[in-house]
Amino acid sequence: MTINNPNETYYFLIQQFTLFSDFFMHAVFSHSRKAVQLLARIVTGKKDLIVVEWGLEVKKGFPFFRNDRYDLFIIDQYGNVYNIEIENTLRSLGKRAFHNMCLLGSQSLKPGEEHKALRENWVVFLTKKDFLNQNEPFYSYEWFNRKWKRILHTKAHIRFVNGEYRGDDAIGKLMHDFHCTNPDDMFYDELREAVSYFKKEPEGVNAMCEIMREFERKSKNEGRAQEREAIMRKLYAKGMDCPTIAEVTGQTVSKVETFFKKQSLNYKG
Repeated sequence: MTINNPNETYYFLIQQFTLFSDFFMHAVFSHSRKAVQLLARIVTGKKDLIVVEWGLEVKKGFPFFRNDRYDLFIIDQYGNVYNIEIENTLRSLGKRAFHNMCLLGSQSLKPGEEHKALRENWVVFLTKKDFLNQNEPFYSYEWFNRKWKRILHTKAHIRFVNGEYRGDDAIGKLMHDFHCTNPDDMFYDELREAVSYFKKEPEGVNAMCEIMREFERKSKNEGRAQEREAIMRKLYAKGMDCPTIAEVTGQTVSKVETFFKKQSLNYKG
């Protein structure tokens, strides 16, 4: 069914979003320090972690080399640094995690600081699918000497959290909440409150609608074809059908269907 009122279209889409939906996740965690702190504590196992600073879409890198944008960047009360990424695919995750860690580590010391002052650096990927298909809550990686079975203490931690895990523990409940479309079904009050704001409260819903209007404006700009295609892929990955995607991105249904057929994105017609 075609929805003529754009606000109704946006509202419908917002109700389908989960915390694995990129720009919805960004809005939620930008809005709530309590939600960010809950997330960081659970995925690292640090129950006393206090978020002092945080940001979404934080750019890191050096001139003349590739820069990356971190989904979520956190600094705790001890100056330890955390990069948390929300991932819907498993493509090149090992290389990406290593690259992100290199960027974090290279910017951890100020001029004149000794190496012993190096703080902890964490790169955590929350993957929608099980990274190793072992049904573990998470998979951690450290520098390790295989022959002598010794860990090299670098203060660098890489962890992949299994989004499919549903154990009766903190991570199992967190991953359950990340997949919820209805905040009332969530375990954690911090997430329920933050998500409810953007799904139920008029001010939050209006803010999300404006974000989607901005995506729509950008997608209609012929000079932003790549961005429009990226938006289409994201919406399709979230389960949106082609007529709805066409309406949001200002295109015809036939153009959207042709695009997905050419991309071989498991188009189902």
